[in-house]
Amino acid sequence: MTSGWDGTGYYAAQLAPERVRTDWSAPVARAGIVAPRPLQLGDILGGAFRAVRFAPLTMFGLTLVVLMVAQLVGAGTGYVLGRQFGLPLVPFEDADLDTTSLLSWTTVTSTLATSLTSIVVGMGLVHTVFEGVSGRRVRPSEALRHMGSRLGAALGYGAVATLAVVAVAAAGFAILTPAFSDDSATAALLLFVAFVVGGGLSTWLYVRLLFVPAAIAVERLGPFRAIARSWVLTRRQFWRLGGISVVTSVVISLAAGTVGTVFSFAGLLLAVGNDLALLAMTTASNLASTVLSLPLSTAVTALLYVDARIRTEGYDLQLSEALYG
Repeated sequence: MTSGWDGTGYYAAQLAPERVRTDWSAPVARAGIVAPRPLQLGDILGGAFRAVRFAPLTMFGLTLVVLMVAQLVGAGTGYVLGRQFGLPLVPFEDADLDTTSLLSWTTVTSTLATSLTSIVVGMGLVHTVFEGVSGRRVRPSEALRHMGSRLGAALGYGAVATLAVVAVAAAGFAILTPAFSDDSATAALLLFVAFVVGGGLSTWLYVRLLFVPAAIAVERLGPFRAIARSWVLTRRQFWRLGGISVVTSVVISLAAGTVGTVFSFAGLLLAVGNDLALLAMTTASNLASTVLSLPLSTAVTALLYVDARIRTEGYDLQLSEALYG
């Protein structure tokens, strides 16, 4: 005969089997790309590389496909405009006019197309990395749908940022123009002061607005609410966020620059005297650099966003619950 003390929760399990736990084994944790605790530089840099390995088809594959389409559209548009107008946007001495015209037009249009597309792709990549922190893989189709759902807010923020840059540049030009016409020494001094002040202001704004894409992608905020959200999360963290951003940017730029240099050198060797081949290799070089750098840099930003929420909101508790149950 079995006594009430035999087994684990014998009678209790019979009285309320749906509410009494009889399996006392430790819960199995899901594998996230970073530990649920405040992150240091090594955690963020290592986590960025783990993020692209955790969901490579989304981080690299989707980025490659979307940017390739954008590059082809941009290069094709630039090729048509170069043939139509026949004048280079940036003149070069001792260069063939047709080749220079094509390269200058395609460079501008490809850069513009890549910049706009990178903003949209970043929405899907931030979402992928954020879910990867919780141990969940995001498929390319889901990331693509997320890009589409945040398209308006992402382009809205891009428009706001562009207008702000244009307004500041116009104000600086209006202030400095009279000085250049009066005294060269004064103009040089004002130019130096403007360079220092403008550089410092740009760096400060870059750090304070660092989490705007993450707020748009993860919290589904509009452009202006995302700006306010980033302003709150980056409060009293300027030097830390700025330092980590600089270090990681250097590492990623070196890796992406190496790949781009290989393509550029191959283009010079294989595309001598062939405009279309030179155009193709230039496009391939830009595409390879962007496909490598964009996922890694976006992963760094997403992990810094997670770290900021851990330090300011205790998000590590919610993250631990998602990972360990």
